[in-house]
Amino acid sequence: MALQDDLRAQLIKQFSAEVIEITETNGKKYYACPTCKRAVAKSDVNCPGCAQALSWQNIRKEETKILGPKTATLSFEVAGDFVAGDCRKCPLSYIAKNSGENVYECPLNRRVNCPLKIS
Repeated sequence: MALQDDLRAQLIKQFSAEVIEITETNGKKYYACPTCKRAVAKSDVNCPGCAQALSWQNIRKEETKILGPKTATLSFEVAGDFVAGDCRKCPLSYIAKNSGENVYECPLNRRVNCPLKIS
């Protein structure tokens, strides 16, 4: 059934949906995909985020309601000997090049003050 649902969703996204013009509370305007609400450019035929076909004929207008910052929590397993700041064992880190050498980089840019909480 999951395969059929995926195919149905892909088929539906092939039908054009009207782009939304969103006005933020500070007056800034941008265009967004009606399906996933990600920002789109006027040259986009499909949403780069969800592949929804876009129609630019009748642009709908919406205003955003900014509720302030939110906090997100991500939970994952780490090795038993992992300690915060040990980027070599952190599943979030990635290998990058620095002066021709491979180094472990933290996507949070917090190598020294690692915000991960270990329980």
